[in-house]
Amino acid sequence: MTLPLWADDATTSLKVASSVEAVASQLLRSAQTKVSGVVLLWPGSFRSLGMVHAVACASRWNQGDKQGMRTLAYPAKANFLQALNHAHIDRLALVQLAQNLLEVEPNPVVTGSCRDKDPFWLALNSVRADESGAIHPTLAELLPHFFADKDFQSWKACDGDLLRYVKARIADVDHRRALNDLSLRTLGDINNAPDALLAVSWKASEQDIRQCLKGLRNGRQPDALLLDATRALRKDNPSWKANIVKFLDCAWEVWRERIPPVLMVIDEPHVRTQFLQELEKRAKKHSPAAAWLLRSGLHMRGAICTVNGDSLMPASRPEPLNPEPRQIVINVADTEAANVIEMLTRVRRDVTNPAWGEPMGEAAGYLARLAALPSSTRVLVNWLGEADVPMAIRQNYAWPVYKSKLEVIRNDPAFGERARLERVIAKGDEMWRNYENGTPLARVLAELIEQRTRGTEKCCLVFTKPTARRLAERYFETYDGYPEGAGFEVLGDSVRFVVSRGLESEVDAPRKETLIFVGLDEVSLRMLILEPRISSPAYVLLTRRNAAYLKATMKAIRALPGFASLSNRLDALWQQLPEFPDIDEYTLFKRGDFVLPTFSFEQGLTSVVNEHEEHDPNAWELVLDSGACVKRSPAARAYIYDPALAHTSTRGFKGVDVSELQEGDRLFVMSLELRELTEAALKEAGVPISHDRRFEEDLRRYHRTVSDLATQIPGATLSLRATHLHEAITHALGPKGAPPAEGTVRAWLDVDRYAGRSFDDAKPGAPRTEAHFKAFAKTLGMTDIHAVYFWKAVIQPLRGVRRADGRRVSDVYAEMLLEPESTVVHRRLRPEVVKMLFERAKENIHTIEAIRKPQGEVKNE
Repeated sequence: MTLPLWADDATTSLKVASSVEAVASQLLRSAQTKVSGVVLLWPGSFRSLGMVHAVACASRWNQGDKQGMRTLAYPAKANFLQALNHAHIDRLALVQLAQNLLEVEPNPVVTGSCRDKDPFWLALNSVRADESGAIHPTLAELLPHFFADKDFQSWKACDGDLLRYVKARIADVDHRRALNDLSLRTLGDINNAPDALLAVSWKASEQDIRQCLKGLRNGRQPDALLLDATRALRKDNPSWKANIVKFLDCAWEVWRERIPPVLMVIDEPHVRTQFLQELEKRAKKHSPAAAWLLRSGLHMRGAICTVNGDSLMPASRPEPLNPEPRQIVINVADTEAANVIEMLTRVRRDVTNPAWGEPMGEAAGYLARLAALPSSTRVLVNWLGEADVPMAIRQNYAWPVYKSKLEVIRNDPAFGERARLERVIAKGDEMWRNYENGTPLARVLAELIEQRTRGTEKCCLVFTKPTARRLAERYFETYDGYPEGAGFEVLGDSVRFVVSRGLESEVDAPRKETLIFVGLDEVSLRMLILEPRISSPAYVLLTRRNAAYLKATMKAIRALPGFASLSNRLDALWQQLPEFPDIDEYTLFKRGDFVLPTFSFEQGLTSVVNEHEEHDPNAWELVLDSGACVKRSPAARAYIYDPALAHTSTRGFKGVDVSELQEGDRLFVMSLELRELTEAALKEAGVPISHDRRFEEDLRRYHRTVSDLATQIPGATLSLRATHLHEAITHALGPKGAPPAEGTVRAWLDVDRYAGRSFDDAKPGAPRTEAHFKAFAKTLGMTDIHAVYFWKAVIQPLRGVRRADGRRVSDVYAEMLLEPESTVVHRRLRPEVVKMLFERAKENIHTIEAIRKPQGEVKNE
C-alpha cells in the first residue's frame, strides 16, 4: 500500500506484510482476467482477509479508479474488520490523493469516476487536529462494509460507520451536514457502494446465504469472490468444504455464467487437495458451480507469509524473506507409541462397524498426543488434580478411560479381531506404566538439556502450548536422571521455558542461547523457517506423526516457485525427515487444525479456567458469538473493547460491571493461553506468582512478605513498630488524607496470627481502602509491582461479597493487564511483551449476542 499507515497510537508507522500485497495483487488479477485461483500462505497466516481488500482498493485508487474494488468474502467472522479498525490511513496523504482525483471538471487522471467520493475524502481536510496533528481515519471508516450474519433478513446501510470517529472533528458545520445528507448516504448504499467489502458469516445457513446473495442481484456485481480457507476460519468450522460449495451454488443461482471469479486463500497445501475432492464429489451430483470451478483448475501460487495472524507490522521491521542457512537437528522420539498406534490403526481399518471405529480412533489420537507430552503421566495427573479440573474433563487425559471403551469392543461377540485388540490394549497399558516417570520425548529433552548447558552455555525450551510448558517445568523440578545423581537445580539457571508466542515477542531482544523446539505449531514453524535469530544449531523434537505431517507439507512447499528463497532452511529439514509410506496422508491431514498436531491441554479446559458462576442464582448468562455461554454475577467486573478508546493507556479496553453490559458489546474473555502468557510475563517481572494453588498460596505469600518486612521496622515489639509505621503512613497520606488508627496499623502488621489456620478461616488482615493499602505498602518497603499484585490478587478478591467471585485467576490477571492504574505493572514489563499481551487480548474479544437473566429479573433500559 503506497498510502502511509499508522497504528492506534498515531506515532508508530506501519506497513502491510508483503504476503498481503501478494494476495491483493492476485485478487486484482483475478478480477481483471476472470480467472479463478488459489494462494497458499506459508509458513505464516492471516487472521482475516479484510486488509487484502483494502490494499486492492488502494491500488485501484492510485491508478485513478475511484470505484475501487467490490469484494464478496466468505466465510467471515463477526470481527472481520478487526485489522481495518486498527490501521489508520494518513489523513493528509489521502487528502492529497483526493485533490489529484477531484472531478469538478473532467479529470484525465480519473479512470473510474465516483464524484460522491470528493466531499467524502476532502472532508478530512477540515478535521480539527490535536496538538500532534495525529488524527487519522481508520480503514474501516473509509471502506463501506456490510455483514450478512445468521438469520439474515436484509442488508443494512453502513453510512453510520463511515468516518464514524473522525466526523465529529470536522470544523465546518455545513460541510458535516452535507456529508451526512448527501455523500455518506450514497456511499453507504449496498447496491452501488464503491470499495465495498461484503462479508457473509461462517454461521449463515444455506437459506441465509441464498437470501443475502439475491439481495445483491440488482446492484453492482462484486468484482471477485474471496474464499477464506485459512486455519482461523476452518478451526471451528468442520464443514468448511461443503459450506463453501453451497455458497458457490447460491452465487451461481444469482449470477449464472456471470459469476465473479474466485480467489481462495489457504495456509496449508493439503487444503486445496481436499477442496478439489469436494468439488469433484459435488460436480458428480450435478452442481454447476462445482463443475465451473473445476474447469478453472484452481492453479495455486505460493506467497511467503512472515506474520502470524496480523497483516501489518512496524515499518521499521525488515521482513525475513531470504533467511540465512542454519543447522537444524531433528529428533523423532516416539517409536514405541508409533508402533502401538499403527497396530490399532490396522485393526480399525479391518472393522466394518462404525460404532467400533470411533473409539479406536479416539484411543489412537490419545496415544499420539500422550507421546508428545514433554513430562510424565504422574505429573499430568497431579497437575489436573491441583488445578481443580473436574473429573468429567480430567478423565479425557487418562488411558484407562480409552482402554475401557476398547475392552467393550473386545468383549462384543460379533467382534472378530479379539487377539489383535488385546495386544494393543496390553501395549497401551505398558506405555501408561512406562510414561509414569517420563515419556521418551521428555527423556530426550533431558539429554539435550544436559548436553547444551555444559560450561557457560544456555538453552531455551520452546513449547507449543502454555500448559505443556507448565508440565515440563514441573517434571524437571523433580528430575534426578542426570549423571552422578545431579538434580535439575544444578542446571536450572541455564534453562529457560517459554511458549512459542512468548519467544516471538522477543524479536527485538534476542538472547544468546540454543533453541530447542518441543514440537512445532504455526508460530514456532514460522520462526524456524524465517527468523534470523534462530540459533545454529537449533533442535526440534517431534513425534513420528508430527514428522510425517511436516514431510508431507514440505513436499508441496518445495514444488512451488514462490518459496524458492526458503530452500536453505527447507533443505536442512527435508534431508533429515524419513519417508513414511505406512501413514495414510488422508487421515493425517484430517487430524486437527494445527500446523503440527500435538497434545492440546487447552481443549476442554477453557470453561474450567473461566469458572462459570453456576451457583450464583443471580448470575447473568452471556451468549457469545463463538457459541459459548459465560455466567457472571451482576456485581462482577468485566472488560469490553471500544475502538474509540484505542488511544488510551488500556488500548481500547475498559472495565464495567456485568450489570452494565448490553447485547452487542465486545466482551473480553481471557483464554487459558493468554492467562499463561500473562502469568509468565508477571513472573519474569518479579511478581510472586503461585499458579496451581492459586489464591491460598498468594494469601500465604502476602502474609510472609508483610511479616518479613515488619522485622525491618525499628522497634523491639510489634506495638512499637506499629507506632513507627503509623507516623510514616500519616505523613504519606498528607494533610488531606484520613489516617488509620494506630491499633489498626498494628493489626495490619500482625499477620502471623493467621499462620496455621485453614484457608477458609484466614483473612488478608490488610487495609480495606486502596489509599490506605498503598500508603501501608510503601512505608513498609513493599515494591510497587508487588503492592499492585497483592491488592488485586489477595485483598480485593478475598473480602466481602467478592470472596467467591475473586478466586478466578483469570480475573486478577485481566485487572492487572487492563485497568488504567496497572501502568505500574506495564513499566516493569518489556515494551514488546506489553504489546504482545494486548494484541493477544484483542484475540479474546467476543460479541455478546444475547443476555439471559434469572427469571423475574427485569433488565434496566
